[in-house]
Amino acid sequence: MPILSVAPDVDLYYEVHGQGPAVILFNGLSQTTMNWLTQSKRLARRYTVVCFDARGQGNTSIKPGPLLPDALVADVAALMDALRLPRAHICGFSFGARLALAFAAQHPHRVDRLILTSLAVGDDPVQRLIVRSWVEVLDRGGLEAMTWCALPHIFGRAFIERYERQMPHFVRATLQRNRPEGIRAVLEALARFGDLLEDARRVTAPTLLLASADDPLAPPESCRAVQRVITDARLEIFQGSGHTLPIERPQEWRELVEAFMDMSEWGDALRAPGLASGGSDP
Repeated sequence: MPILSVAPDVDLYYEVHGQGPAVILFNGLSQTTMNWLTQSKRLARRYTVVCFDARGQGNTSIKPGPLLPDALVADVAALMDALRLPRAHICGFSFGARLALAFAAQHPHRVDRLILTSLAVGDDPVQRLIVRSWVEVLDRGGLEAMTWCALPHIFGRAFIERYERQMPHFVRATLQRNRPEGIRAVLEALARFGDLLEDARRVTAPTLLLASADDPLAPPESCRAVQRVITDARLEIFQGSGHTLPIERPQEWRELVEAFMDMSEWGDALRAPGLASGGSDP
């Protein structure tokens, strides 16, 4: 099991797959490297794919005390140093998108292209209330109750209707891969990130923002605010999906990400076929 000591009492778990230009995948709040399994296998056909568990997630340890965003950013830089990666494509989902944005703001010279999926800006009252409800349920009912509570917020209606019988599997997987104290620490860390738009203004890499029209956690209008302050940014909005685009629309999500990382110049050709309709993995 690959482990990197990034700080006293903190061992960072990571995986490396494939060969080619490097892309680093940043987990969502309750995710681990396992959640990228399908996407990393397919991306590894053409890229060196690096997955890791941030502090509080999966197999990475967490030391007592508050989880600070600067420490999370420093962990990514340490991982790149250990892997001898001067630069990489940076690709984050949800909480991972916020961390990826902070990394790009602090280390712009290390980012080739920046991909931010389901980025929650934090200025939406519905989003704040949802996250507050997760904290309350976690504290009062535990991680299993919080996971059940989160499902209708992270998955879209079409995905739930199609995979309703598999929802207990998603809950069991979350419980197997995470610890309540880790999830609590990551939830608290969300509030400690600085001004998101100020971070966005410091981004120099070409940026792709991917959002869902029906996502209560990352409304498209919030993502448009980020797009407006990044010099070279494109926003693509999925229809008929929820928050978890890499899971709900895996093939279309990957096609957009690969096209963006491959293009020396990008424009209307970036759009994947059938973006407004449902998609499935081959």
